[in-house]
Amino acid sequence: MDVAEILTATPGSASTSATPPASLVSPALATAEPEVMAPTYPMPRLELVSGRGARVVDASGRTYLDFVSGIAVNAFGHAPPGLARVVAQQMRTLGHCSNLFANRPAIELARLLTEATGYARVFFCNSGTEAIEAALKFARAARGGREGRDVLAFRGGFHGRTAWALATTWNPHYREPFEPLVPGVRFADFNDVDALDQVLDAGVSTVIVEPVQGEGGAIPARPEFLRALRARATALGATLIFDEIQCGMGRSGRLLAGEHYGVDPDITVLSKALGAGFPLAAVLMTEEVAKSLAPGMHGCTFGGSPAATTAGLWALTQVRRPAFLARVRRRARRLEAGLATLQAKHPSLAESRGLGLLRAVEVAASASFGPPELVAAAREEGLLLVRGGERAVRLLPPLNVTEADLDEALAALDRALGALEAKAADGGAA
Repeated sequence: MDVAEILTATPGSASTSATPPASLVSPALATAEPEVMAPTYPMPRLELVSGRGARVVDASGRTYLDFVSGIAVNAFGHAPPGLARVVAQQMRTLGHCSNLFANRPAIELARLLTEATGYARVFFCNSGTEAIEAALKFARAARGGREGRDVLAFRGGFHGRTAWALATTWNPHYREPFEPLVPGVRFADFNDVDALDQVLDAGVSTVIVEPVQGEGGAIPARPEFLRALRARATALGATLIFDEIQCGMGRSGRLLAGEHYGVDPDITVLSKALGAGFPLAAVLMTEEVAKSLAPGMHGCTFGGSPAATTAGLWALTQVRRPAFLARVRRRARRLEAGLATLQAKHPSLAESRGLGLLRAVEVAASASFGPPELVAAAREEGLLLVRGGERAVRLLPPLNVTEADLDEALAALDRALGALEAKAADGGAA
């Protein structure tokens, strides 16, 4: 059965027989959480207790199809076979040794990353935002003799929530409570080649961009845009950074999303899927960038620990296989086609977009509901999704997702959209 048949199947057919029953607010919501946790997230939240593959189970025992994947971290789903074994084996010998000493798993992972990507050197830390901070520091060190030291970032971009990373993140809601931020950051419109001449000049030493804006709503860069960035950065002697925290590690269907564009930045930042669930990030850099660094200029106590880099070795070994990436591209085409079918069917959707298995649908401004209502309705249909940008909802399945799981997710999203549209047609009645 193809995607169109899945979405037009009549109730009671094989495609809908597994439809989860409608439920009220789940008793799995962790009501004790607000008493002890800092209020940095909306609470109470759905409490997940276990998972396997593309499915998770909440505290009440209900199963969901997980197309959040830990926000693109769980590239192999939950409890992937083999990961626990290799990490447990490493923990029985050496789990952590700090950055005062070398360890074999970190060296092996760095070597594998350089072989797979063509970069010369690697720096390990714990998270994407830490890696962005490091990348910005390394870029400034590489161009330290220049008068101009501004950073150019882009509207809609997200690079993290720590000091310099937040300064390069566009969302005013994230920025305003903590201003003044690190100075010297300019913003330009994403995908606007003509506007680059107005903002990219000799005063800029660093350019940072996501090849696919993830938190911004799965918006891919246009090839001509990234190529223009590379050409202008080279002409100015500026360092070009690709933030591939969300779109890298195979999610685009290539190991690095930059491969789709034929553009080689000076620095690429990886995290999320790199650690397969363990806190791990990597800053990949050219030899020119690396030669500007010296002992004491930067460091990370936990970065590159034996346990985390063992997980990274396991993950990278899986992802870089040509057959694995080819399967990601096939699954991505199926998801792309299914979302296009949904967009054509539902007037509440304005657009479907993305690259690889980083996809989103945008809720039309004319719709009677917004992304939060769509996320909630999908959850009632047994599908977990995550917002992206102002009007979009992202789909981030595991990279090894099956065709059956994709079809089930599309059918659940179809039902969720239908229910919301029917409710609007009835005047909002419950």
